[in-house]
Amino acid sequence: MKFTYANIVTLSRFFMAPIFLIFMLSGTPAGNTTALIIFVLAALSDWLDGFLARKYGEVTDHGVFLDPLADKVLTTSAFVAFYMLNLMHMWMLAIIVVRDFGTTAMRSIADDKGMTMQTSYIAKVKTFLQMVVIIVAILCVVLSSSVPNTDLGAYAMFFMSYGGVTAGLYIVTLLSVYSLIQYIIVNRRLFSRGSS
Repeated sequence: MKFTYANIVTLSRFFMAPIFLIFMLSGTPAGNTTALIIFVLAALSDWLDGFLARKYGEVTDHGVFLDPLADKVLTTSAFVAFYMLNLMHMWMLAIIVVRDFGTTAMRSIADDKGMTMQTSYIAKVKTFLQMVVIIVAILCVVLSSSVPNTDLGAYAMFFMSYGGVTAGLYIVTLLSVYSLIQYIIVNRRLFSRGSS
């Protein structure tokens, strides 16, 4: 694999994901705050690697494959943390993980067949919404644990306790299912025996 600036930034997300998870599950206000900072930096790196790839003409096949995979590893680490913190149902986690890594498998099949898998608009919306929901959820955890006796802490606790975070996760889960179906329909030629 060619180590371009863009690919190095992409690879950094693979290392940031487990570090984020450790801090998120630390159970301390400082750990939660650190996890939020790490996740925001990792989310921004998703924009940065694309910017670098375009600016320096470093768009590579490895980068095209690794970039969405790094996103999936990062968001999966967040959803695993949410499940372990009782913010998310297991069935939601299972659907999102199967969908995300299922599309990665489809992308590998396409590469093996010399084909390009089309990314749908709804899939891009889903990825953006995932990042927003995750950041909002982590922020609620940070505020409710760091400043529980303030108005901000109370609002964050109310938002989590009365379904604000859950509603966002429901929407992300439904979009995951919808985008997977759309992926399969749009890229159904991948599953044709005659495709090459």
